Amino acid sequence: MRLKGNNIGNRGKISRIPEYGLAEPGSKGIVVRRLSPDTRVTGSHSVALPHRDKHYMLLIIEEGKLTGSIDLEKLDLEGPFVLLVFPGQIHLLTQVSPLKGWVIDFDPTVIDQSQQNELDIYFQRPVKIDQLPTDAGYRQIEKLLTVIAEQSLQRGLAGKAMVALFSGMLYILSSIASSVAEQSKHKKNRPQLIKQQFLALLAEHYRDWKKPSQYAQELSISTAHLNDMLKQLTGSTATTIIQDHCMLEAQRLLRYTDISIKEISYQIGYTNPSHFIAIFSARLRTTPLQYRIKYANSR
Repeated sequence: MRLKGNNIGNRGKISRIPEYGLAEPGSKGIVVRRLSPDTRVTGSHSVALPHRDKHYMLLIIEEGKLTGSIDLEKLDLEGPFVLLVFPGQIHLLTQVSPLKGWVIDFDPTVIDQSQQNELDIYFQRPVKIDQLPTDAGYRQIEKLLTVIAEQSLQRGLAGKAMVALFSGMLYILSSIASSVAEQSKHKKNRPQLIKQQFLALLAEHYRDWKKPSQYAQELSISTAHLNDMLKQLTGSTATTIIQDHCMLEAQRLLRYTDISIKEISYQIGYTNPSHFIAIFSARLRTTPLQYRIKYANSR
C-alpha cells in the first residue's frame, strides 16, 4: 500500500472496481506500519486509482497533510487526526506533505461485532484530535502499536495475544474519539443498537434483501418498530436507507467502471433495470446515464 499516487490515463475498459485484501497473508489479520517524514509505506498494490479493500484501514496521523476522497466525499485533512476507511468503501488518498503517525490494515474477523459497532459509531467521519500527540491515551496507543509492529515482524507473538493487544488499542482510540465527539455522555440504548445491527445486515444483504420486513424478521422486531426507530435516529425510513445504500453502490460502479447500466442494476440486486433507473433518478434527480457522463472525466 502506498499513500501517494498519480492519475493514470489511457486505460482500457474497466469491468470492476479494484478490490484488495491484506498485503501480508501471514500477518494474523493485522498489519501495522509506522509513518515518519523520511519513509514511505509501500505494498503489493497501487493506490493511484480509486479502489476498495476487503479490510479496514486505520490512519492515526500526528503530523502531515492528506487529500483524497472516500465514497465520493472529498477529504482535505491536516494532522493530528484519525481516519478509518471501512471495508468496501471506494477511496483514493494522496499524501500532500510528509506524514508522521501510523497506518494499520486489519481484517474484520479480528474484532467482534460489538467493536465493529463502536467503529461505526465513532469513525464514520475523520476525527480531528488537537491534543492527540501529547494525550496520555495516545501514548498508550503508541506503545501497543509499537509492540504489535515489532512482534509481528519477528513473528514471536501468538495470534490471540496480538489480537487482544490490538483490540485494547481500538477501545482506547474509541474512548478518545467519544470524548472528542462528546458522545460519552450518551449511553447506548436499544434503538441505537438495532440501528447498528440493521446497518450491518444491510451491508451484507443489500443485493438480495430490498424489503424492510426481511431485516425486521432477522432482528426479531416488527417492521413498524424498525421504521419508527430508524426514523427517530436518522430521519429516514428503512426503505429509504436501503435504497440509499444501493444507490451509493450504483454511483461507485457508474463512476469507476465501464460496465453497462443493465449490469449495474443486476449487480446491486434489481432484476428490472427500468425499476433501478426509476429509483436512481428519483433519489439523485438525474438518470444513471447522465450521472456517468457528468463524471466521465473525473476518473
